[in-house]
Amino acid sequence: MEKRPFGNTGLEVSVIGFGGMTIGGAFGPVDDRESTAALHAAIDGGMNFIDTSNAYGEGHSESVIGKFLTDRPDRDQILVFSKGGNNMVTRTRNFAPAYIASCLEESLVRLGRSIDFYMLHNPNIDDMSAEDAYAALEKARDAGKIRHWGVSLNSAAECDFALEQARVAGLQMEYNVANQSAHAAFIAARQRGTAVIARVPLARGFLSGRFSPDHEFAEGDSRQRNLSRDNMLKLAGQLDRVETEARDLGVTAAALAQRFCVSHAGVSCVIPGIRTAAQARDNALACDPLPPDVLSRLTES
Repeated sequence: MEKRPFGNTGLEVSVIGFGGMTIGGAFGPVDDRESTAALHAAIDGGMNFIDTSNAYGEGHSESVIGKFLTDRPDRDQILVFSKGGNNMVTRTRNFAPAYIASCLEESLVRLGRSIDFYMLHNPNIDDMSAEDAYAALEKARDAGKIRHWGVSLNSAAECDFALEQARVAGLQMEYNVANQSAHAAFIAARQRGTAVIARVPLARGFLSGRFSPDHEFAEGDSRQRNLSRDNMLKLAGQLDRVETEARDLGVTAAALAQRFCVSHAGVSCVIPGIRTAAQARDNALACDPLPPDVLSRLTES
């Protein structure tokens, strides 16, 4: 699998990595044995990093990853990214320095190691303007608890602001065929030497073609908020585009949607959410950029 520079950090990352939100239970109940098998399949398939957060299952994702790492003889070659400051149960955020420091300490214990890239988990522009949390991250870096730090964001405007601050080593943002709002920010990031992690490449599974507008998600599956009937009907045209191009290329819709993200010149790496070993193997194979003509048809002008 291709590896790309992770901005100016000196790290190199596989173009596809393991998105650890799903193994925390965000999409419903999980089997930790299945999650561990998925992690092994991902690394064996060429991925060299795992992205998680203390918010995923209130630390459960990190705990599973920490146990997995103890079983890997190549654990020192596997990069780990995590985040703090966002409570996905109470839907509140806190970026006070003391709180971020406590989030980080708890993550370090669960993971059983230092963290290669640590992010504030979805701060808004006001949070980033205060810069209070940045001091905590700098202190953690100087202490060797993290190697680099950045931000995971929800809007293109937030990406633009973070880049203007010129403080972060990297940023993470949703990017897929149905949501290309961060396109220009990703180009600007590349020009500045800032790493970019593209998340939600399959639009929470919608671009794989697995869900009809009448799909009923299981209790506890957070996708029911984003993939409501109305939202799926609004996105139907984007899915049609993906499925048409996928048929012409002879690949699955999921593979094409992921390769669309890999094809962006500003993207360092892509993190599909992974639950099973089969998904890990399929995602690892969908790592090549699209032919230029296909990319052009899917890219918004």
